[in-house]
Amino acid sequence: MAQPVRFGVNFLPHRALELLDWAKVAEDTGFDIVGVADSQSLYRDVYVCEALVARETRRVRFGSRVINPITRHPAVSASAAATLEELAPGRTMIGIGTGDSSTDNLGLKPASLERLRAYVIAMRELLVTGHTVFNGAPCNLDWFRRPIPIYLAASGPKTLQLAGEIADGVIINTGLTPEVIRDSIEQVKIGCARAGRSLDAVDMWWLPLTNLRDNRAAAIDEIAMSLASAGSHLARFTTAGKHIPPELHERVVELGRRYNSDQHDKPTSANRELAKELGLLDYLADRFGIAGTATDCIKKIERAVDAGARQFWMSIHFDDKARFMRDWAREV
Repeated sequence: MAQPVRFGVNFLPHRALELLDWAKVAEDTGFDIVGVADSQSLYRDVYVCEALVARETRRVRFGSRVINPITRHPAVSASAAATLEELAPGRTMIGIGTGDSSTDNLGLKPASLERLRAYVIAMRELLVTGHTVFNGAPCNLDWFRRPIPIYLAASGPKTLQLAGEIADGVIINTGLTPEVIRDSIEQVKIGCARAGRSLDAVDMWWLPLTNLRDNRAAAIDEIAMSLASAGSHLARFTTAGKHIPPELHERVVELGRRYNSDQHDKPTSANRELAKELGLLDYLADRFGIAGTATDCIKKIERAVDAGARQFWMSIHFDDKARFMRDWAREV
C-alpha cells in the first residue's frame, strides 16, 4: 500500500510566542509535523520554543530542525528531548545536522560525519540505557528510558548513507528533480544495506522551499533568500555527487564562498541578491522549490511523488506564514 502524501512546516523562531501562534495554525490546518530551527546567534532558543509547542498543541508532531553536535553536549540534548517527550508523549523527534549558521556564527567548523555518527549513537544510548561514552568520557541520563526518533539532515550522499545506516529518519535537502530524488533514495538504501535494515525503517522527509502566490515569479522572489541557503549547501564540504550541472559548478562554489551566515534565511538577507547576481535563482527554484500558483505546486509535487518522494517538510521563512498555511491547506 502506497504511503500517503504528507506535509510539514519548519519555522525560524524570531519570537517565541509568535512561533507558537504559527504552530497552532499548522495544527489547525492539518500539517503533520512542525520543525523549529536552531541558530542561537540569530533566533530564539529551540528548546524553549519547543516546550511552548508541547504544552499548547495536542496532535501535531514537532522537533528540532536541526541541532548539531558542536554547540550542545549529547547529554544536554538528550535531557532536553526527554523533557519534551514527557510533556508531549509520542509527538516529539530530534533533528540533527552537522551545523550551519549555528556553528558559523561562533567561528566554529561544522561537525564531521564521524562526530555526527558518534553524537547520534551517544544520544540514543543515553535515552535508551541511560549511559554512554562520548569523546572518551562517560556520561549518564538517570531519569529517562525509552527511544525518541532521531532524524539526520542530509544534503549529500555520505550523510544520506549515514542516515540509512543509523537514523530513524532523514530530512533530505538535495532537491526535488526526479533524478535527484531517485539518487537520494538509492544513497539511503546503501546505508540501510550496511546495517542490514530495510528502507522502510527510515522515515524520509524532503525539504522543499515553498510558496503559494498568484504567479510563479513573485513566489520565487519571496523565497530567494532560502533558495540561496539551499544552494550554499551544494558547496559545503564537497560538491561531489551533488548533481550540479558542469556549467553552473563555479557559480555554485562562489555562492557557497560568499554566503552570509549572519543573515541566514532572513527575508532581508543580502543572500537573496547574491543568488540573483550569480544567475542561479531559476536553477535553485527548479531544483529546490515548490513555488507559484496552486497548479504549479501540485504539478511539482506530482513529479516528486512519481520519483519516490511522499513527505514534504517545507521551510516557511517569509512573512505571513499563517496566510500561506491556510492557503496551502485549502488549495493544495
